[in-house]
Amino acid sequence: MYELEKSNLQRCSKYVIHILRPSYVKGFMTTYLQPEVAERILSEESKSVTAAAQVFLDQVCLLDELGWYQALLDALEAEDYKGLCEALKGWDFQTLESTKEHRVLLDRIEPRFTKLIKPRDLLLHLGDCLRKRECEEILAVKNLKGQIAAAERLTDCLKRSDKQNWFKLLKSALFSCELTEALQLLEPDTATSGVGEVQKGGEKRLREEEERGGGEKSRGGEKKMREYQRELAEPVFQGKNTVICAPTGCGKTVVALAICEQHLKVKGKGAKVVFMATKVDVFNQQYKLFQEHFQEKDPDIRIDGLCGNQGDQLSMKVVMENNDIIVLTPQILVNAMARGEVPSLSCFSLLILDECHNTTGKHPYNIIMTSYLDAKLSTEQNGQHLPQIVGLTASVGIGSFKNQSEAENNICQLCASLDSRIISTIHTNTDELQSYVHTPDKEFFLVQKRHIDPFIRIIHDIMAKIEGLAKTVYNIESLSSIENRDYGSQKYEQWIVDVQKKCRVLQLKDQEEESRVCRALYNYTEHLRKYNDALIINEDARTKDALEYLSSFIQQVKNAGHDKTERQLTAYFDGRRGQKENPKLDMLQYILEEQYRQNDETKSVLFVRTRALADALKSWMEESDSLKFLKPGVLIGRGRKSSQLTGSGMTLNSKKGVLDSFKSFDNQSKILIATSVADEGIDIPQCNLVLMYEYVGNVVKMVQVRGRGRAQGSKCILVSDKKDRIDKEKHNMEKEKIVERAIRNLQDTPTEMLRKVFQRGDKVCRDMVKMVPERPRTEGSYQLLCSKCKKHSCYTDDIRVLQDSHHIVLDPTLFSRARTEPHPKPKGFMGLVKTRKLFCHCGLDWGIVASYLTIQNLPVLKIESFVVKNCVTEQQRYYRKWRDVTFSMKTFELTDIADKSL
Repeated sequence: MYELEKSNLQRCSKYVIHILRPSYVKGFMTTYLQPEVAERILSEESKSVTAAAQVFLDQVCLLDELGWYQALLDALEAEDYKGLCEALKGWDFQTLESTKEHRVLLDRIEPRFTKLIKPRDLLLHLGDCLRKRECEEILAVKNLKGQIAAAERLTDCLKRSDKQNWFKLLKSALFSCELTEALQLLEPDTATSGVGEVQKGGEKRLREEEERGGGEKSRGGEKKMREYQRELAEPVFQGKNTVICAPTGCGKTVVALAICEQHLKVKGKGAKVVFMATKVDVFNQQYKLFQEHFQEKDPDIRIDGLCGNQGDQLSMKVVMENNDIIVLTPQILVNAMARGEVPSLSCFSLLILDECHNTTGKHPYNIIMTSYLDAKLSTEQNGQHLPQIVGLTASVGIGSFKNQSEAENNICQLCASLDSRIISTIHTNTDELQSYVHTPDKEFFLVQKRHIDPFIRIIHDIMAKIEGLAKTVYNIESLSSIENRDYGSQKYEQWIVDVQKKCRVLQLKDQEEESRVCRALYNYTEHLRKYNDALIINEDARTKDALEYLSSFIQQVKNAGHDKTERQLTAYFDGRRGQKENPKLDMLQYILEEQYRQNDETKSVLFVRTRALADALKSWMEESDSLKFLKPGVLIGRGRKSSQLTGSGMTLNSKKGVLDSFKSFDNQSKILIATSVADEGIDIPQCNLVLMYEYVGNVVKMVQVRGRGRAQGSKCILVSDKKDRIDKEKHNMEKEKIVERAIRNLQDTPTEMLRKVFQRGDKVCRDMVKMVPERPRTEGSYQLLCSKCKKHSCYTDDIRVLQDSHHIVLDPTLFSRARTEPHPKPKGFMGLVKTRKLFCHCGLDWGIVASYLTIQNLPVLKIESFVVKNCVTEQQRYYRKWRDVTFSMKTFELTDIADKSL
C-alpha cells in the first residue's frame, strides 16, 4: 500500500531531510514506528539532524499501516511545517527550491555570521519564520552554553525553515537590530540602505564557491566548461577513445557532463550513455550532479541511476530502453551482461569510466572492457558498432615500476585495456588550471617511538599464553607457512587469517573431537586477532583506547554466553593500565592546534589505516580540552570485518549524514577521520588540511589522498614514527614525476604507444583459458557444517535458489539447531523481507530469516559461515561466495512449500 506516496517521498527526500527535525514529530514516531527505532532516530539526531531525518524517512517508507500518510501530514501541520506539508500534498517543491541559494549562502558564511549576531535580539523579529518551540530552544541554549552556541542553533533553524520569506525576514531583522556587519555578509550593497533582494555581494560569493567546486555555475544546476576543461574534452569531441588524466578538484565530472551533452546532440536518437562510478558514495554524488545539470540544460533528457542491489531489483533492459543516460556502479553492468539483459556493449554508444585506473585484474571495469575487446577483436563482430570509451583519472601511475620505461609499459597496458591511444592532459591552459586547482604543500613529521610501554609487555604475555593453549589443542604451526610474525603487525593478522582458513576444513577421525578442536582454535585465533588489533591501536593512539577496544570485545563475548574456552580466555584480560603518552598524538595535537590557531575556519581530513583507530582518535579528540571543539566525524566503509567500536561499518545514510555535517560549515564538525573510503572520488571542496596518520600507499593513492585538500593554501602532512614509511611517500613523489615524464613521452611519440599495444596478446591468453572446459556442477548430497563448531546445519538437497541469489533452506528442523534474534534493519525487496537474524548455538552468524510473498520463516544462508562436506567422500571445502560452489542446487518453486511445514 501507498507505493506512490513512498516512491514520491524517496524522490523528494532531499527536501524532507534538510527541513524536518524528527523530534518535533515524536508523537507520530511513537504511534507508527517501533520504540527501538524511534529511540535510534532521536539518538542519531543528537549527532546529525540530517542523518536522523534520513533514517526517519527510510523507516516511514517501510510502513504499511492504514492511514499513516495522512497522519504524517497532520503531524507536520500541527508542528507548523506548513511549507513542507503543502509541498508534500501537491508534490510541488518549487517554493522550497526557490530558497535554496539563500540556504547555501548562509551555510557558507555561517562561521563568521554566528560571531556577529545577537540571537536574543533577533528572535523578537523572527517570530514569523521560526516556531515557538525553536525560539524557546535557542534561548535555552543561550542560557546554558552562551551566545555563540545560540547563534549556531538559530542559524541551523533558519537553514531548515520551510517558510518562503525567511531570508527576507532575516535581513529585515538584522537591519532593525543594527547588525550591519552581519547584514553585509548577506548583501553588502544594501547594508546601509535598507532591505532588498539578494544581489551582487551574496551572489558573487556564492558563484566563487561554486567555481571552486569544478565548474562555473549558471542558473540552477547547469555547469559550464572552463577552457582547460574544454582542452581535456577535445579528443573525445572528435570521437576518439580517450583517457582523461587531470588533477583532483579540476572538475573532471564537468568535462563528463559536457561530453555527454555533445554526444547526445551528435548521435541523436541513437545515443545511449553509461557513466560508471566505482563506489556507491561517489555514485550518489555524481548521479545528483547529472540530474541537476540536465534538469536545467534539457529536462527532456532521461536519466536514471542504479547502484547496490537495485540492479537485482530492476530490469536493466527496461532501464536502457527508457533512458538516455544511465549512471551506475560497474558491477551492475557486469551482472546485467551475465544475465543476458545486456546482450552486447553495442547497446550503448558511450561508456565513461570514472577512476579508470581501476581497469586491472578482476575489477568490474576490466571485466567490462575485456568483453569490449573480445568483441572488437572477434571476426564475428558482424559490423556492430562498439561504444566510444572515455576514462577519467587523476593518475595513471598504476602497478610497480622503477624507471620511466617500466612506467610507460604500465600506462600502455592501461590504455590498451581501455582501448585508447590518447591520454588527454592540460598543456595550453595551465595558468587557468592553476588559478582554480591548488596542490597542497607536502610536509613530513618523523616522531620518536615510545621506548618503554608496560601495556605492550602485558599484551605480548597474554598472546603468548593463548598461543600456548592453542598448541595444546592442535599443532597450529602446521596450519600456516607464515613465519617471523611479530605481535601487533599486519603479518600477524595474515597468519591468523591463514590459520582460520585451514581450521575450517580440518578433518579428524572423531567428529566430536573435530568439532571441539575447530571451535577452540576459532576462539583462540579470534582472541589473538583482537589483541593484535589492540597493539596496533596502542601504537598509533592511546593505551586507554586499546584497553577500551579489548573491553568492548570481552564484554561481547561474555554477553553471548561464552563457553569454557572463552571463559578461560576472558580471565586473562585484566585492567592493568600502565600508560605512557604517545609522542605521535602529541605531534598530531600540536599540528591541529597550530593550524586552527592560524585559521579557525580550517576543515581537515585525517586519514588512518583502520576503523578501530578512527574511533580511538575520535574519542581522544573529544576528551581533549584543546581539541574537542573540532567535533570530529568518522567516515568508514561497509566492509565485512567488524570493529567492536564501529559495528560492521557505516550505512550509506550515516555516511551521508557525516559528510553533510562536515561540508555544511555549520560547526557540527571541523575534522573528518576517515579510512580509505574517502581517498577516492568523494568531493570535499572545503578541505584545506589533509593529515596522513601512518597512511601511505602507492602513487595513485598518494595523488588521490592529497587531492582531498581542495582549498587555496592547503597542506598535506604525513605523521609517522617510521622513517621507511616517510621515505616511501617521498619515493612516491619522485615516481609521480616519472609518470608525468612517461605521459609526455608517449604523447610526443605516438608510435611508441602503438608499439606497446598488448590487446591481441591478451586476447590470445583469454581464448586459451576459455578453451579449458568448465567443470559441470556435480550432483549428489552435501552437508553444510558450521565453520566455527562443525555442527550439522542442513543438506544441500534441502537448499533452493530464489531469484538467482538467495539460498533458502526448506528443512524446518534447521531452527532446532539455530537461534534467532530480531533483525536490526528489516528491509524488503523483490518480495523478500528480512525479519530476523539467524545464528548457530555457538554464536556464529548464519544469515537471516525472511518472508517471501505470503510465506513466513524462510532461513536464508550465507555460504561463508559454513564448510561444505561431501556425504560420500567426506571431503570438506570452504567457499566465500555461493557462485563458487561446485555442487548443483534446485531453483525455488512455490510448490516446494506444499511439501514442507515451515
